[in-house]
Amino acid sequence: MKVKIYTNSSCPYCSKAKNFLKEHGVKFKEINLSKYPSAAKELKEKTGQTGVPVILVGSHRIVGFDESKLRKVLKVK
Repeated sequence: MKVKIYTNSSCPYCSKAKNFLKEHGVKFKEINLSKYPSAAKELKEKTGQTGVPVILVGSHRIVGFDESKLRKVLKVK
């Protein structure tokens, strides 16, 4: 299952989400809007969101760091 996470450098919830994914051995592609501001347009077009983190897991979209949703979608305990 492909996982993509939109972040920015100053977002504490982005760090929490990335740490959660790493702790559970989930490979992910990070798109840091601080480093790639043009990706903000992509995020808005794909998800309608402007805030981060936004985590795309297959066809699922998780806005913010929602641990219970991540556990359910990724099937981790």
